[in-house]
Amino acid sequence: MVGFWAVGRRWILAAWPAVVAALVVGGSLWLAVTPSTQNLDLTAAAMGGTTLEQVRPSDTGDVDPRLGAAVDAILARRGIAVRTGDVNMFLADVAPELRDEQRVLFQNLRAVGMVVTYRRAEPWTDRPALRKFGLATGTFRVSMRYQITDARLAQTATDVGYTYTVRENRLWLVADDHLDRAIGSGRQPWDYGKIAVVKRKNILVIVNQGGELLAQNLADQTVRTAKAVRKLWKGHLQVVPVVVAMREPDVLTELPQMIPDDEPARIQAMPNPAANSQPVGGYLVIRPAALRTFDSAKETHALVHLLAVRLGDSAPRWLAEGMARYAENQQLVAAGRGPEIAEARTEINKRVLGDLTRLPADDEFSATDSYDISWVAVEHLIKQIGFKPVTEYYVQVARRGYNQFAQERLMKEYTGFTEATLVESLRSLAG
Repeated sequence: MVGFWAVGRRWILAAWPAVVAALVVGGSLWLAVTPSTQNLDLTAAAMGGTTLEQVRPSDTGDVDPRLGAAVDAILARRGIAVRTGDVNMFLADVAPELRDEQRVLFQNLRAVGMVVTYRRAEPWTDRPALRKFGLATGTFRVSMRYQITDARLAQTATDVGYTYTVRENRLWLVADDHLDRAIGSGRQPWDYGKIAVVKRKNILVIVNQGGELLAQNLADQTVRTAKAVRKLWKGHLQVVPVVVAMREPDVLTELPQMIPDDEPARIQAMPNPAANSQPVGGYLVIRPAALRTFDSAKETHALVHLLAVRLGDSAPRWLAEGMARYAENQQLVAAGRGPEIAEARTEINKRVLGDLTRLPADDEFSATDSYDISWVAVEHLIKQIGFKPVTEYYVQVARRGYNQFAQERLMKEYTGFTEATLVESLRSLAG
């Protein structure tokens, strides 16, 4: 399973803070939180010109503070509306043709349960918007920073693209999809029409509307599976796994998309808004084709991968995949499939281990042998030194194994093995 480490692009904030910009336009901070019924009077004099084209970025990339303040005021009200449940405020600055779609978005955000702050980032050259909506139009990349209130996770963020135009001397949001392909926005679970959300203590499941029964079953299964994983590996598991089980294959994917594989689930990191910081957690995203067959063993595999999101992404892949496969097989054994697992292990030993010269490299996980070798390597390591030292090694190498030298040093320190001695020990298992 590939952990999607979209830890975050740098958000390039505009040079003028929202408060200062609000003072420029409105004369007080009140402008940024004005009630939804209050219009923003954007006359030609206030705008410094008759079109937004005339307040586009200067050579330094700065946005005219008067335009910035108007956008910031709208974004401030938008966040307040989500927090307070005020749909009228949320839609007050939305053009009539976009309101139905935005109303669904509002309902989705409320269903998930989140606190949202929108921050204006850089303007975008958007010629299609100019042609469609007129010259008094501008598109901004906006950082949507949110915290899922029931997930016990810190604030995370995603990018959205908002297009505004001047009508009747005020700004209106007229489009929210003009940057979907340019920056990969519009791929969050709440961006695909109406959703349903099922919550348990320490579990949250998001599905398409109409999938409530699926969500209930997944929530119950996740409660049981998370308990089993915590018994196997104490600590480090994300307190509240957030499971996304939707029909759309591109939900929570990045652009360019990663090479698709046939694993039933993948992990999408929740980036920390602070630049170059570890993710605050991750989503467990079930692939559409696996929605009806995603059992507790497969989920165990996925939850072990979720461990690594907050630890760090520097563990060698053979260790990450081997740990996940080991935990999955433990579940299968507990479910009465021990003979099947033993037979698979014996076959791998006979077929692969006799000629083994090294552990799989990170870029070699396209063949079954790489996953099989990883499993038997981790299982053998656990049998030799115990489960606790292996998990301690995993934690440390995930955080600090930033190059091969560091990985080898940590492996020797925590397990007593090097790659060469582990491979030699594995060859002794060949049938």
